[in-house]
Amino acid sequence: MRDNKRVSEIVGKNIYDFLSPEQISRIPVVSINDNIVLIPAIAQENIDLYYILEGTAEVFSQSYHGRRFLIDTLGASDFIGKFSQMNKQNFYCEIRTYSPCKMLKLTEIKNELFNDEQFLLFFYIKTTNRIYEMYKLSMARTLFTYEELLAYHLLEIANEEGLVSETDISICLKANISERQYYYIMKKFKNKRIICNDKKGIYILDIDNLKAIATNVTEFMMNNI
Repeated sequence: MRDNKRVSEIVGKNIYDFLSPEQISRIPVVSINDNIVLIPAIAQENIDLYYILEGTAEVFSQSYHGRRFLIDTLGASDFIGKFSQMNKQNFYCEIRTYSPCKMLKLTEIKNELFNDEQFLLFFYIKTTNRIYEMYKLSMARTLFTYEELLAYHLLEIANEEGLVSETDISICLKANISERQYYYIMKKFKNKRIICNDKKGIYILDIDNLKAIATNVTEFMMNNI
């Protein structure tokens, strides 16, 4: 019971609650433009560690056949680093900024931070939660059809007006489907007047129909019990 209470207390905090003023003075705050490879797929001699303050970054890997696929999307209050390499593995994942990012670069101070029990617990709670989210996404890709997955991701990335402005390649990566499958399903959606295209991007015309197609995926992804 005490451990559960301790974990609950830590979950509600941010990184500055675990840093001394002296440590904060030694940690660089870096600003990185969008579409920049922050951490390469190859192994690092000195493993980088960042904490996102603002912006979004994406983690990619590549199959042996050369197909690139999205592993995870990270935002404010998430840690970024080659965690597999920290555990004597290397999954050869590349981390790239999706939008302009502001981050704390913890690389040079990480060993000092990991020697602090409270910080280490905070780090493991944050990264373990991300692993569960990645596992849930991986399960969804196995449990549901490409049509259901694409419908779900279109709803996720559409703005309030129903506009999806992301590129076809970006949508394929998020839904983890091939371009061939993507264009086949999108053609089907267009023929049913669920979506349409213009110069700005893809518009959702029949949101109720799209939600109905995505129902099982949505319920699965929203199940936080």
